[in-house]
Amino acid sequence: MTYSILSDRPLTRLKRCLLLCFVLLASACSSNTPYAHPPLKPATTHSPSNQQMIAFARDYIGTDYKWGGNTPSGFDCSGFIKFVYNEFNIDIPRTTSQYPSLYKNKVDFDKAQVGDLIIFTGTDPKVRKPGHAGIITQVGEGKLHFIHSSSSKKHYGVTETDYFKSGYPKRYLSIVRLADNS
Repeated sequence: MTYSILSDRPLTRLKRCLLLCFVLLASACSSNTPYAHPPLKPATTHSPSNQQMIAFARDYIGTDYKWGGNTPSGFDCSGFIKFVYNEFNIDIPRTTSQYPSLYKNKVDFDKAQVGDLIIFTGTDPKVRKPGHAGIITQVGEGKLHFIHSSSSKKHYGVTETDYFKSGYPKRYLSIVRLADNS
């Protein structure tokens, strides 16, 4: 098919196709998702120990992901969390599959604080069991960041992620308070 100035029919089809693509993209960016969360409250003052915990965790940003790893030579997500929490005398199970035992310490999403554990499904959000987790590093008006060890090619190893600019909202399960966040 050739595009000719004399015949605008193929160009009309192209315009329609471009318009359709634009509409689909625009609708995909809308905020009406089933994963909406209540707005987060402005950041509150956090205990020095939680700020120290986050500073300690951030020292390991860039450490490689290693399945089953729980040392600075390589971490999986729960190995990294256990390593950090243990440094601050916080007991936590070694694997995410054991995290439901922590649900007695659940807090509402809009009450999240620095140092809290955030729990997600694994890569398949339809399987609503813990499969990934991180430690919340920042909370504020419309802001929630967490640090974790990821096997994703896009964010490999220990990294800090902006929850609202990621694919994690559809995988969200719970927030658990283990640290003293007073």
